[in-house]
Amino acid sequence: MKPRSTEATAPTRIDLAGGTLDIWPISQLIDDAVTVNLAVRLMARATVTPRRDRQLEVVSADRGKTVRHRLPLTASSFRGPLSWLVRLAHGFAPGVPLTLSCRAEAPAGAGLGGSSALGIAVGAALARATGEHLTKDALLSRVMNLETREIGVPTGNQDYLAALWGGLAGYEHGPDGVTRRPLPHAAAMASRLVLAYTGQPRQSGFSNWDMFRRFVEEDAATRRRMETIARLARAMRDALLAGDLESAGRLLGEEGRLRYSLAPSVATPLLRAADSAARRAGAWGAKVCGAGGGGCIVAFAREGRRDAVAEAIARTGATMLPVQVAGRGVAVSES
Repeated sequence: MKPRSTEATAPTRIDLAGGTLDIWPISQLIDDAVTVNLAVRLMARATVTPRRDRQLEVVSADRGKTVRHRLPLTASSFRGPLSWLVRLAHGFAPGVPLTLSCRAEAPAGAGLGGSSALGIAVGAALARATGEHLTKDALLSRVMNLETREIGVPTGNQDYLAALWGGLAGYEHGPDGVTRRPLPHAAAMASRLVLAYTGQPRQSGFSNWDMFRRFVEEDAATRRRMETIARLARAMRDALLAGDLESAGRLLGEEGRLRYSLAPSVATPLLRAADSAARRAGAWGAKVCGAGGGGCIVAFAREGRRDAVAEAIARTGATMLPVQVAGRGVAVSES
């Protein structure tokens, strides 16, 4: 009989406002820090199948790579191709022979939280396959800590939260942890967004670390900009609660302009070209996704101008990506 496989899926996200504020301790050093994001159906998928030998096999379908390691793993196993997936397998199922097969629908380095969504999908599949019962909070904590070890710098929590819960939400960072506030009008918001991949992958750890360092070293300009980003994120949350999509779009654009000034690594010529094209074609605003330095840009189009905005961005060489709301978060099944 073929061994039973465990499968899991988790959505990625478009960060609309308040990115970087989700990194501890920035989340606690800025009053009323809020992050707003929309989970989208560019899914991370993971399948776990038991093995009868003493090997860990990891397969990435989208990258076309496979690695195999003899168990138990050694320190060298956590370096090289697919090290993030190897680390996850060890963190959730140490010493267990299995095949971990993954596929990410978001482009690598797109700024959509793809590696974190993949971590949530892999962690959920491994926990189910090994019989471990984890709450969503426990799953988030373990995956986030493992990814911090993988990239070597602090990581925020918004990517994992969107992957866990889905939908359009404001994540309020308080002293007792994060409060998720579901926001209405997700479908209407998605219908006005244009998402494009510039073709330049980026390393979020580098850009995030640059911003983080400037903040904790008390660079006055960085602190003022972070405070302004927090104000814009609160205003966007309130605008979406009120159903004022145009105001939300303008706020997205305000943050977009401000974010370029957070660190030299955020903006690239392609991002700036796509941003300018979107605004000229009828976008209320546009911003880089994630930490910047490449990846995706998202624009909020004026009513009736979505196609024109998409065409203008495409002429800069970017590739359009679908914006479909993921109404639920991580899901696990067996086959």
